[in-house]
Amino acid sequence: MEQSKINYTPLEVARIIGEPIDPRKPYGDIIPLISTTEYADPNEYVYYFDVLNETDIVYTITSTGAVTSTAVTPDTPAAFTFIDIASPEYYVKITDLASAKEATLARKLATINRSLNMYETKYMFDLASAAAATSTFEHTLTSGQMRFSYNDLILMVQDVVDYGDNYVLVVGSELDTDMKLWNWNDNKYHNLMSAFADLGVQKIRMGVGNVTIDANSPARRLAANTGYLIATSTEMGKPFLFVRKRLNDIDLLGAAIKQNGERPERLVFASPNPITASGGTTRYLAVGLTGYEQVVAACVNPYAVAKFTRS
Repeated sequence: MEQSKINYTPLEVARIIGEPIDPRKPYGDIIPLISTTEYADPNEYVYYFDVLNETDIVYTITSTGAVTSTAVTPDTPAAFTFIDIASPEYYVKITDLASAKEATLARKLATINRSLNMYETKYMFDLASAAAATSTFEHTLTSGQMRFSYNDLILMVQDVVDYGDNYVLVVGSELDTDMKLWNWNDNKYHNLMSAFADLGVQKIRMGVGNVTIDANSPARRLAANTGYLIATSTEMGKPFLFVRKRLNDIDLLGAAIKQNGERPERLVFASPNPITASGGTTRYLAVGLTGYEQVVAACVNPYAVAKFTRS
């Protein structure tokens, strides 16, 4: 009788797991609301042209995760640089791979997709913070004030109302709690939540979720005490730009995804050999999986962003 054996190849694992992106929801909750989303082929470049001002300032994310500014004029467009985003390395135990390969890899695929989405969202909030600092549309608690109030929201709207409309309010957990208690704490005789609805502001609460950028300490995508009001309809379109690069499959590194000629926007790299991973006090043989993509994230209209910090 022929002996059964496991023939492990990273290329096969990468093909089985597929592209770490949900075709039904290719982006997280925030990016499509506030950004113009595009993709670029491997040999394409991304430029930003200014047509409204003599000199404009745009903000982009560098390879280290920091925010940098670039001056743009009608005669001198800015060439954006794609940055690399890699998820943490996730492990699949050899025993799980042998017994339930597809189900196990599907769970890791969802984890990698969620991780890359969190990195993208964190970068957008870093850009929003830099934009609000430039436009000086920053607010915080005044003397004797204990909570984020309806009046604070109105001040944020007044900041950006001359630059756009169709507002999105993204808040951390502390500001979200303050808003839920508006009617109780601030005015029991008028329904402030109904007044908020009349403003036509879409509110999104950001939950927990930490990411580590460039070996720094883990940081939340959005601090619990922070909120941003973003005008999404401006003369320049949406105030943020987000571009993913379509990547070449790298067969030799075990990152091939598709065989139909369509280039993926994200890749999965499988470790070339099973490795010994540690889970607490237990060590086990496992396969390492890492998600990867290249993106451009930029804020092209800082005057469409206002920030509130509850501190």
